[in-house]
Amino acid sequence: MDEFWACLALRHTKGLGARTWKRLVGQFGSAAQAVSAFPQWPHVSKKVCAEFASGRWQSAAEHEAALAAQHNLSVLPLADPAFPDALRHIPDPPLFLYVHGDQSLLHRPCVAMVGSRQSSQYGLHMADSIATTLSQAGICVVSGFAFGIDRAAHWGALHGVGSTIAVLGTGIDLIYPFSNRDLWMDIAAKGLIVSEFAPGTKPEGINFPHRNRIVSGLSLGVLVVEGALKSGSLITAELALAQGRDVFALPGPANLKTYQGCHQLIRQGAYLVQDGHDILRELEPRLRAFARPVLQAEARNAQDEHEVDDPDQRAVLALLGKQERIHIDEMTRILDWPAEQVSAALLFLELQGLVKQLPGMYYARSDGYLT
Repeated sequence: MDEFWACLALRHTKGLGARTWKRLVGQFGSAAQAVSAFPQWPHVSKKVCAEFASGRWQSAAEHEAALAAQHNLSVLPLADPAFPDALRHIPDPPLFLYVHGDQSLLHRPCVAMVGSRQSSQYGLHMADSIATTLSQAGICVVSGFAFGIDRAAHWGALHGVGSTIAVLGTGIDLIYPFSNRDLWMDIAAKGLIVSEFAPGTKPEGINFPHRNRIVSGLSLGVLVVEGALKSGSLITAELALAQGRDVFALPGPANLKTYQGCHQLIRQGAYLVQDGHDILRELEPRLRAFARPVLQAEARNAQDEHEVDDPDQRAVLALLGKQERIHIDEMTRILDWPAEQVSAALLFLELQGLVKQLPGMYYARSDGYLT
């Protein structure tokens, strides 16, 4: 509570912004220690220091703290070890997040999917399909909980072990749009909902660029599924580039204005994506590096296929245990699965160190685990 109160004190001081929050928390180790160290704040103007010293922030901080307590909200401060590293290291991270659901998803490899609210049937279908593929490969899909592409991406991701994170542009106590209430309930049960905004914050336009920096900041890369020129989706892609993230774009029908933004991104060098496996192949080196510390304990403890949670992965691991090596096409034939389903299971088993790929698209169980 001391850390949360200190975060509120910093956030409600006029003139202090996200970049300064990050610098103060980084230098002093926490918001509470930063507040205790006032007025020895480096590189903060006298005007802002005077504003903090005036205590005018206290009324707004008390109001937000009371709302958070009233709604029994969980808070994850920037200085908390459980705060996601990927988000912590963007130039302007949130000082804290309100969180509801499975917080472990913040430490999984994530890919963001964004797109138009007024989306085509093609875009909706592709968003669902790609999100399903990513989630079945163990990738958590991050999106902004809007109608259209966001909704389809969240639904698709709920079909796999990777699940989904919804980043809200409102207070975490509000469901917006309300037509997404069914989705909200499922994500609350199987995924994670996050917001940096105070309880009760309404869906104002100024909030959504702030939300979008968190969507991209949590992720290794951002896929624009469908987006017009000058759309919010392209703003998210720009934020992703500024944060050092990969940008992917799905090509669409040439006569649809809602795909002009995607085509522009591709012309500018974004990775062209036709399915989820294009993203997995491009991110594979980064996925391995990202997943290693998270999955190390799981891999060492996974003595056999019965200790792997995902049923697809168990089936593949059991099949590999019966032969010294097996070709991916043979696995597809024996299991009678679509090729993408086999590929997804193999990728995540590789990330866990349980399976290794051999030359010629043969696979075998690993002799050892991650070291």
